[in-house]
Amino acid sequence: MATANPSYDPNLTQQNSSNNPALNDQAFERALVRGGATEKAGMTALGAYLKTGFLLVLMLLAGAWGWSEVRIVAIAGQQVAVQPGWTFLAFLLTFIFGMAGVFAGRLIPFFAIGYALSYGALLGVAAHFFNLEWDGIVLQAIVVTVAVFLATWLLYVTGIIKVTSRFAMAVMIAMGGLMMLYLMAWLLSLFGVNFSFLTSPTPLGIGLAVLIVILAALNLPLDFEFIRRASAAGAPKFMEWYGAFGLMLSIVWMYVSILRLLALLRSR
Repeated sequence: MATANPSYDPNLTQQNSSNNPALNDQAFERALVRGGATEKAGMTALGAYLKTGFLLVLMLLAGAWGWSEVRIVAIAGQQVAVQPGWTFLAFLLTFIFGMAGVFAGRLIPFFAIGYALSYGALLGVAAHFFNLEWDGIVLQAIVVTVAVFLATWLLYVTGIIKVTSRFAMAVMIAMGGLMMLYLMAWLLSLFGVNFSFLTSPTPLGIGLAVLIVILAALNLPLDFEFIRRASAAGAPKFMEWYGAFGLMLSIVWMYVSILRLLALLRSR
């Protein structure tokens, strides 16, 4: 397929494509075509990282607001947490922004910011409920997420983690296996067969949760490498928002996975 930007070389990004729905050669190619990019190369890895930080700050602010919207009311003499009435709307907007963001083209800043705000509000509501059940667990999850992200980034920039085609293939196979597991569990649940270990604090359930966190972390080097290759390939400036959007998705997935793991550990 011919790209809309004559200076962009997609062959440089196809060598180690990411599993991330927003950070792969097909997504970038679609975005270039839909964006009608004609300007010269302008995307930089630093620009993508700065925009990622901006989106995460917006998500944190939205999360703080969502947290504050959870009400504690007295019902039959007991304190009960009540989720805000806009929760379903936020869920719907998150789904719309997330799906549209992959195909947004030049509108990607709008959809990335909308996703950060809507999903951040949802995470804030969920985090409040988690924190009511296990005091301090949300702060622990945030600290661990930041630590894992920085450690993974340092391992990547120092060359200790090398993103080769074999590395990418191994992560892709593991991701495929995880998706098949959840799909099979969902299908069997329709017939009354439940995979209780997926949600129970058993050794098997905790072990699987640990593997999911590791897998989430291993997706980060793929995203770092794809952003680097896309900027080196001559992607236009607006594509930094695609890099930021995709990296945000990976970071949030890692945070949710860590939060779930901590909840399982503290439920024992």
